Amino acid sequence: MVKGLKINLKIAQTGFALVEVMIALLIFSVFAVSIISIQSSNVTSSAILAEDLALHNLAELKMNEVLISRLKFTNATENDPDTGEIEVEGYENYKYTIEYKKMLLPDLSAIMGKSEDDNPYEEDSGSKRLEKMVFEKLKKNIEGVLWQVKVIITNSLTGEEYELNAWVENKDAKLDTNFGL
Repeated sequence: MVKGLKINLKIAQTGFALVEVMIALLIFSVFAVSIISIQSSNVTSSAILAEDLALHNLAELKMNEVLISRLKFTNATENDPDTGEIEVEGYENYKYTIEYKKMLLPDLSAIMGKSEDDNPYEEDSGSKRLEKMVFEKLKKNIEGVLWQVKVIITNSLTGEEYELNAWVENKDAKLDTNFGL
C-alpha cells in the first residue's frame, strides 16, 4: 500500500516586507539629516570663529604698533583718529580705526554724590580748601598721564567689527607736584 505523502507547504520568507524597508529608510533618513545639519552648523561656527580670530589678531597687531610707537598724546591726537587699511598679505579687505581719548575724571562734588548746586566747600575752612586743591591737582595729573586707545578692525566685505581697548601711559606728561598753599 502506498502511503500518502504529506506535503508540508510552508511559505518561505527570504526577504523583507515593504513596511520594514520603509521604516528602515525613515530611520536612516532622520539620522542622515541630523548628521548633515550638525556638520553644517559646525562649519558655520568654524567660519565665524575664524573671522573673530582674524579680527582679534589684527586688533592686537595694531594695538602693539601703537604701544611700540610711543606716540605723543596731545589734544590734536585726541581729535584726529588714525584710519587706514591693513597691509598684511591675505587681509587686504580689513580696515582699522585707532582713537585716542584722555581719561576724564568727574569733579569732586560728583564723586561725593553732591549736585553742582551744592557746594561741598561752603565753609571756608583750610582743610576743605586743601582737600579741593589736592583733588584738582591729582585729577589734572591723572587726566594728563592716562589715555585710552581704542582699535577698531572692520572687515569691509562682511561688515564684521572687533574693538580692542587699552589704557596707556603718556610718558611725556608733566606732573604738577607743587601742592603748596
